[in-house]
Amino acid sequence: MRELTPMQAACWFGRSNEAILGGVSAHLYSEFDGQSIDLKKLNLAIQRLYQRHEMLRLRLDRDAIPSIISADQNIEIEVDDFSIFTKTQQKQKLETKRQYWTHQKLDLTQAQTVKFSISLLDEQHFRLHVDADMIAIDPSSFRILMEDLALFYEDADCTLPPTVDFFSWNNQLKHDPICQKQRSRDRIWWKSRLADIAPAPTIPLKNPTSTVIQSHRLSSTLNTEQRQALHRLAKQHRLTFSTLLMGIFAYCLGNKTQDPRYRLNVPTFWREPVMQGIESSIGDFANVSILNIDMSATEHLAQFCQNIGKTWIETLGHQQYSGVQVMRDLSRYHGTAQTAPIVFTAAVDLAGEELFSERVHQIFGQMNWTISQGPQVALDVQVVSVANELLINWDIRLDALPESWINPLFENYIDLLKKIASNPDIFTHDLQSLSLKFPNKLINKRQSETALNALQKAYLLGRTTAFPLGGIAMQEYQEYEGRLDLEEFKLRLTDMVRHHPSLRTYIDEKKLLQYISDEVIINLNMIDLTRFEQAVANEHISTFREQYRHALFDLNQSPWDVTVFKLSVDQFKIFVRFDAQILDGRAIASLMMELFSAQTLTQPNTDAKPNSSTAQNRTDDQKYWQNKLANHVHIPKLPWSKPLDSIATSLYRRQSLHIDREKFQQLSKIGARKGLFKNSLIMALVLEILSQRTTDQTLSVGVPVLPLYDGAFSNQSTFIVSTWQQTANFVEHAVQLQKSVLESLQHLAFSGVDLARMLFEKYKSAPALPIVITNGLSWPSLPESNPIKYIDGLTQTPQVAIDVRFKLYNDGALIFDIDYAQAAISDQFISDFLLQLEKSIEQILALGLENVDLKLHFENTQNQINQGNMQREQILQIYLNHLNLSPSDATHQDMQFSHLGLRPSHLKLIAKQINETFEISLTPLQLIHCQDVVAVEKLISTHTKQTIH
Repeated sequence: MRELTPMQAACWFGRSNEAILGGVSAHLYSEFDGQSIDLKKLNLAIQRLYQRHEMLRLRLDRDAIPSIISADQNIEIEVDDFSIFTKTQQKQKLETKRQYWTHQKLDLTQAQTVKFSISLLDEQHFRLHVDADMIAIDPSSFRILMEDLALFYEDADCTLPPTVDFFSWNNQLKHDPICQKQRSRDRIWWKSRLADIAPAPTIPLKNPTSTVIQSHRLSSTLNTEQRQALHRLAKQHRLTFSTLLMGIFAYCLGNKTQDPRYRLNVPTFWREPVMQGIESSIGDFANVSILNIDMSATEHLAQFCQNIGKTWIETLGHQQYSGVQVMRDLSRYHGTAQTAPIVFTAAVDLAGEELFSERVHQIFGQMNWTISQGPQVALDVQVVSVANELLINWDIRLDALPESWINPLFENYIDLLKKIASNPDIFTHDLQSLSLKFPNKLINKRQSETALNALQKAYLLGRTTAFPLGGIAMQEYQEYEGRLDLEEFKLRLTDMVRHHPSLRTYIDEKKLLQYISDEVIINLNMIDLTRFEQAVANEHISTFREQYRHALFDLNQSPWDVTVFKLSVDQFKIFVRFDAQILDGRAIASLMMELFSAQTLTQPNTDAKPNSSTAQNRTDDQKYWQNKLANHVHIPKLPWSKPLDSIATSLYRRQSLHIDREKFQQLSKIGARKGLFKNSLIMALVLEILSQRTTDQTLSVGVPVLPLYDGAFSNQSTFIVSTWQQTANFVEHAVQLQKSVLESLQHLAFSGVDLARMLFEKYKSAPALPIVITNGLSWPSLPESNPIKYIDGLTQTPQVAIDVRFKLYNDGALIFDIDYAQAAISDQFISDFLLQLEKSIEQILALGLENVDLKLHFENTQNQINQGNMQREQILQIYLNHLNLSPSDATHQDMQFSHLGLRPSHLKLIAKQINETFEISLTPLQLIHCQDVVAVEKLISTHTKQTIH
């Protein structure tokens, strides 16, 4: 039986734009420049190649079911005759062809696993183009492909022993008793170490200049003498050549990212000898190993590389369990999609050391260009031996990584290799003496240099994974759309950067300083989508959005950005993002008013200073909070997906609730009759409903506050702590909450980070305040008549699992936005909470505050929610049945199916059971677009409604 391997299935899913860094096929494109080719002989050689290797005839149907087509079809190489053009024209034609072939997806549904083409140039020169899809032909098989092609070209009648069928080998591997035992052992080994797998490196997945996938190549060559010097050095220190090259790269990367630990994706191509002759077969033998890199202090590079070598040997000893499955297990463990976006591949310890034989070079010439693409890969580093030299090739997704970040890293790696080759003693020198330099993007004059405050330092620490729920920046993303005069908009933004020092503020994370530049730098990106149909443009924007709103700013620039998508002559979509290092929420809202409306620019008072406090104020306020929080005994006991202190990092998501203006005005009047401010009533409602979902009906939350100050826009926010415990009298408790908050505002000399630190010392666990309630009622919002409308947003905060934010929309409606860590709390919990909140407000409007029983109402609403949960449980169980998983395998309703090991081949049986269970008629093609249980539920609901109508 033919069935895709986990790696092949992952590559197939990766072709979808819905995958992280997806939308590409896993393929390897190479060019050979040679002289004098006989096209007839080449066509015959290709025909024999297809006859010998059945994987070249692999066909996948839409459900990814593999089959092998007949070898009888006539294969002819594509020929482009560029000899009639000038040299300049030839260069242009070849570059255009290179770009097209770099980004193409071979059609596997038509058995197009490899594509050959010849570009004929002048004086019998030619370029051979070869593109191989790695679902059928992995890099180790690409060598065999070229060797056999050269052999058949040289001798059309040569006889070779028959090859082993790849799928037969894979089936034998699955059922081999020794391999099964090793696989079971390795599965246990990896599962027991999930908590110890290092996070992905904190690379700046920044917004690109285009939403179109853009692969780029950086390449350099070390000459024969340099290669031999490095090879000798590896032997001297008892390292493999590949480990030395990988260790030096790992050090350069870790030095760049400043990660204390991170993971590398290291492919292997071991062919388990369960069938004789497999070494001459073509297929996808690739596996990935997840290698932990520890940047802890070591004396010198030699020791660093030796440590990596030891870790690598241990990792290689457990590769029977697929690395793809390890990453799925890791995603389930963390409750969010995990990636290993940087790949390192070394082909320098090969038999004969060279990538290709002399025969290949004599017939087809030197391989002077190669580039690869792969889903979930932002950077693929390859080091190979070619023509007695060392070729270093970096394949980069520029739509994911900025050149300003990647180029210095590449240059440092090459420079360090050359330095070590010319002076091997460097390998054992103190690491500090290496002096790797990553120059700042901007060289500018500093003004108003000041030390970072405690909250800013905490935000910097939050960028690391030193504490749970880290690895992110405290930043706000907002999305707008509407009509825009583009030139006027650019002038407006330029004026704002000139007027507001905050938009010229830089963060020096090394010196823990902030400073204002005198240069007016406009962080504006323009993306023209007018040439695309609406559906295609929306797809580009959707892909861009997911990367953009989670990306960390490069602190070599002022940490803010505006990206504008042009959809038509006057229709635009605008993304904006601000790091809280420089601006708080109220300041951001004020700036958006200035940018998108005709409001006069605020003239900042740069001489004004925030209200300061004395040492005595701080001491008094510390005592106040110690007394106030004396009974504060634990972190909120919500149904967290896993212990919060075990979650290193997470992606964030937003769900929202809209309460229209009339209802909000009525609610405000009801609260006012009881002496409650609008924000007090809203906050009390949120706390009451959240507390009902805790195990002990008590809750403590962080409440951001903005002290009054007169000065330039900045971030002067801090936060206090509010507590809540259910009582029979909601109104009385709400009034008490209001008094407590007003009293707390008089004790801000000890607040924010001070409070978090105090609670951390009390619990000995973090995060101490994972829930935050943010009041934005006083923040300005765009008028309803404005041509640009606010659409959506997302705020993420280190150490915060749930941020409940409420503010007014431009039509006066009340908006609840809940930004939450997907690894910490389920989507279902948040949607249930918002439903309960909406129903509670309706009950208050109908019965009044004094008559409503929120606890009884909670129980009634919970029954309705439970009915919906039962259907989702049914759907999940159907998927688990066909994936041979049980609910105990760390699965939950918001887990993405791809992380559970779903393959297209499963969908026929899943669709059949869903149709029988819910008495509907869905096709596997409809289900393939559903990423999780919620998506399937919506599809079932829509289909049921259509059937009724």
